[in-house]
Amino acid sequence: MFAKVDTVPAISVIVPVYNVQDYLAECLDSLAQQEFCESFEIILIDDYSTDSSKKLCEEFVVAHPTIAKLICHSHNQGLSVVRNTGIAAATGDYFTFVDSDDVIPRNALQDLYDAAIRYQADIVKGNNLIFDEKGARPANYNVNKIKIYENDNILSVFLQHREIRGHTWGKLFRRTAFLHIKNTPGVMMAQDALYCAEIFSCAKKLVIINNTVYHYRLRRSGATGRKFQTGAYLWWLYSIENCGKFVTTQHQKTHLKELRIHTLLQIVREARALNNPTLMEVLKHIADKQHAWQLTSLKELIQCNVGAKFLLKFIRFKIVLSKLKQSVKEQLHTDTRVK
Repeated sequence: MFAKVDTVPAISVIVPVYNVQDYLAECLDSLAQQEFCESFEIILIDDYSTDSSKKLCEEFVVAHPTIAKLICHSHNQGLSVVRNTGIAAATGDYFTFVDSDDVIPRNALQDLYDAAIRYQADIVKGNNLIFDEKGARPANYNVNKIKIYENDNILSVFLQHREIRGHTWGKLFRRTAFLHIKNTPGVMMAQDALYCAEIFSCAKKLVIINNTVYHYRLRRSGATGRKFQTGAYLWWLYSIENCGKFVTTQHQKTHLKELRIHTLLQIVREARALNNPTLMEVLKHIADKQHAWQLTSLKELIQCNVGAKFLLKFIRFKIVLSKLKQSVKEQLHTDTRVK
C-alpha cells in the first residue's frame, strides 16, 4: 500500500521511459505495490517513445493520479536530459532512479528511507538482484552488513568499484544536497559513472545497507559489439577520465588509477571479438589512454601504491593487449600476402 502524496513527499521516484513497452508494465506495477509508510511521488518522463510506452504511462497516471505524473518530451533528447528533467520536477526530500525495464521489491523504498533517516545519510545504497529469463542471482558487489562512509572516503569507496558500481539506480539521494548536480547531456555511455562521481564527491555520509532494493534486468541485445562499431566506448573512456575532476586526495588518486585499470581491462577483453580495422582503432585509443592515465608499467603502479588486486588486473590487461596487437599484426601480414 502507499500513502497519498502531500505537500512534500518523502521520496521522488524518477523513471526515464523510452521504447520499453515489453517491460514497462512490470516496472510500474512494482512501484505501485510499494509497502511504504510515507508519501512518495512517481515521475515518469517519456523521451518521445515511438512504441506504446507513452500510452502505458498515461494509463498508469490515470489509475494512480495521487502519486504519479507524466512529463513528455517533444523530441528524443537522451537519457541524461531525461534524468535532469526528472530531478528538476522532483519535490521529495529524497529522490531515486528506476530504469523502466527493471523492477523494485515491495520493501525497497521503505528500507532505503529508513536507513536515510536513521543515519541522516546523504546517500543510501542497497543490494541488487540481477535477473533474466533463465533466473536470478545476487550481484557480486552486495554487502552482508551495513557499511557507513563519511566525507572523502565516500568518493574513495565509489572509485574502488568493490561495494558500489557507477549506476544511478538502487540508490537514494538527499535532494537538497545534490539538486545542483546535473547529468552531462550527450554522453552516450557510462554517463551514470560521471554523474555518480560528482554526487559522491559532494556527499557527507554514505550508508550501504544489506537489504535487496533493486532487481536489474539483464538484457542480452548485442550492445557489446555495437559500442565499438558506433564509437560509444569512447564515451565510456570519456566518463572514466572525467571522474578525475572530482578527485582531491592521494587515496582517491590511487583508487582512480585502479578504476581506470579495471576499465581498460574490460575494454580489451570485449575487443577480442573484433576484427580489423575496428580493432586497430580501439587499440589506438587504448594506447592514448594508457599514456594519458600513466598506466604503462607495473613499476609505475607499484610506486603509486595501487592494490595487489589491481596490479594483477594490470598484468592481465597487458597480456590481453599483447595478444590483440599480435592478432592485428598477423591479420596485416595475411592481407599483405593476399595482395
